[in-house]
Amino acid sequence: MSAAKRLAKRSIVGSRVSAMSKDSGLYQPGIIIGSKNSEDHLYFANCATGITPTSRYIVRFDAGDTREFQESDLIGPGFGNVNNLKLRSGQKAWVTYNGREVMGTVVYHQQARDEVLINVQPQPGSLEIPFDVTKRLDEVRLLESRKSARLQEQDFDFARLADGSGDRKRNQQTASIDVPKNCNG
Repeated sequence: MSAAKRLAKRSIVGSRVSAMSKDSGLYQPGIIIGSKNSEDHLYFANCATGITPTSRYIVRFDAGDTREFQESDLIGPGFGNVNNLKLRSGQKAWVTYNGREVMGTVVYHQQARDEVLINVQPQPGSLEIPFDVTKRLDEVRLLESRKSARLQEQDFDFARLADGSGDRKRNQQTASIDVPKNCNG
């Protein structure tokens, strides 16, 4: 995405992105902490100020190290996407499986067939066994999706929901609604 296409006054400081690690050669998640458009100008407060096509972005990886990247080296909202990448074996990735987001590692990526095989390890303490899932490249994410505020509040106790007690609170609230009398009758 070109810097000219960015919305004015929209800071990207704090944006989650994925960039290639120097050590492993795999994409790692991080946060943009600033931008730089020349050796003597460093912007931390608002990356929309002074952004040029040659700007560099300062990314702090989740592991703690910090590096500079060009816009074309970043994957994430407002930057590049995975469609132009060749994913390497061992790359951490997220996919949607049976309606939920799961994290796994890439086993292989066959570009000619647009096929990525991902090994998904279950959550610790889960009774599930590891499994493989095959996805198209555009279904693979290098960053964990954020839950919307609506979904964060929906940590259901499905056992309570199944026995019908989950509806009692809703029924008590609707029972107290006052309905106006018909004035025409």
